Amino acid sequence: MMNKKLSPEDAFYENLTLGLIRTLSNVLRVCNVTLERRQPLNACQVVNWEQRHCVYLPEDMKKFYLSSDGFILNWSYQYAPNDIRRVGHIHFPHLLQVTLLRENIETTSSHSSNSALPNSNSDVVGATGSSQSLPAPIATGKDKWGNATPIITAKSKIFEINNVNEVAKVCMLYESTSSNNPKFYLLELSTLSWQFLADTFSEYLRMAIAHLGLPYWELCFSTCGLPSWTEQLFLLLAPHLLEEHEPRRGRVLNPACEHPYNIIDPNIFRGKPKSVAKATASSTKQNHK
Repeated sequence: MMNKKLSPEDAFYENLTLGLIRTLSNVLRVCNVTLERRQPLNACQVVNWEQRHCVYLPEDMKKFYLSSDGFILNWSYQYAPNDIRRVGHIHFPHLLQVTLLRENIETTSSHSSNSALPNSNSDVVGATGSSQSLPAPIATGKDKWGNATPIITAKSKIFEINNVNEVAKVCMLYESTSSNNPKFYLLELSTLSWQFLADTFSEYLRMAIAHLGLPYWELCFSTCGLPSWTEQLFLLLAPHLLEEHEPRRGRVLNPACEHPYNIIDPNIFRGKPKSVAKATASSTKQNHK
């Protein structure tokens, strides 16, 4: 029996998610796998975001948003015949939702228990705001995995990508506004400590896919760890992701045998399929009639 040929749009999202949708659909008890597809941004919208925040998006992230303004993938798990719960979740927000978390976050050391933590009202500062007293940067420390933690200065900018169970935030961090190579970190809210996640946007996207969208997967790299019910799902569906004896960078994060190298080709970000562009153009013409 021949496989059904994918439409250009289906093929685009199949490549973007490294075959994850098809993989999840074949996993026992996993059901209701859905993907919210979004229209691409135009170049003007991306430039407007960059000008508003006075930074340049990295090239892979820019190409992603010129292909699709984020996406949401959800899936459910059947715990019992009449007990199906939505648990899996991968969320890449609209570009407009990638907001400045804070223009400056005071540097803190993990061993300093006397530092005053900012309250919830002081965590968000507008793009034109500034800190009245920014302490001098401390020496670079190490996170749980031995990676260097960032040095936050007056030139640093931090953007929120995702909120993880109200205990941590995935952040895109520019150490200075002159850089267009931000890195991705997990900011633990209780201690304001940083855990390194990825060097690039593509790597962070790959990590989300490799972790199957399991709930709160980012907390695998935190000091607080996963909630117990989430850890049970990991043990059922991806126990290798919890192995502690493998070096973090040496793990083979491979959700699908069809994609053994688990590489996201940046060329897929060049544009949505022509059929989608034509559909968008025709709908625009109809709206103007």
